[in-house]
Amino acid sequence: MSPETLLALALVAVYVADSAHFLAIGEALIRTRSGRTAGLSFGWPFELAGRRPFIPNPLTPFWPELRLVWTPSSAGGAGAAEAVGAEMRAHLAAVRPVACIASVCAALIGVVAPLALAFGREPLFVAATLLCLALSAAACALTASRRKELRLTGLPLFSTILVALVCLPCAGNLARSVAAQRRWSVAAAELPALGFEGIPAATLRAQLQEALGAARRVLPEDSAAHSALSEQLRRLEGEAREPD
Repeated sequence: MSPETLLALALVAVYVADSAHFLAIGEALIRTRSGRTAGLSFGWPFELAGRRPFIPNPLTPFWPELRLVWTPSSAGGAGAAEAVGAEMRAHLAAVRPVACIASVCAALIGVVAPLALAFGREPLFVAATLLCLALSAAACALTASRRKELRLTGLPLFSTILVALVCLPCAGNLARSVAAQRRWSVAAAELPALGFEGIPAATLRAQLQEALGAARRVLPEDSAAHSALSEQLRRLEGEAREPD
């Protein structure tokens, strides 16, 4: 392979790798669509170093994922989960302008620049790279100006901006990185109350039961966490027997 082809492949590979998440037991990702919670993932079914990897759709950087820590015990019930869902939607609204700019960066550095390299169009490659750099700077400035709404300050803000400016393929994932910096905690059995659109309640409960069952198997049976997870599973099984 020519150096240009290798560089083109590297740009795409870095962009995809940078979007990856590695979820520990008790963590989940909420997929979003147009500012709404649209899906739940506990990662792929295999583990790497005790974590489940998950790579989101590389063609949708404008729909960032939200990071969730599900707890084994309830604290507030469905009302608290509904409040968290409202906070998530407000957070997505604050991230949306950054996502729009970052998506253009992703198209430039993940599609235009690699194709320009593959077909030997160096002026187009340079133009796409410079435009991506300018848009990355604009997106970073917008992120800094919205730091209060995004609840992103200090070292996390600095490191997020630095990565987007230094690594242009990572700039395409800026909205994903910003959205994932904040994490929400919700009791496992209350997750359906977050309001996932287009997902039947039975399907969501089945996903939760599988994830909680896998988490319980790695815990000592005499531990408090094992007992709490068992209680959450009993609640989900009881809800499954009730009509939706």
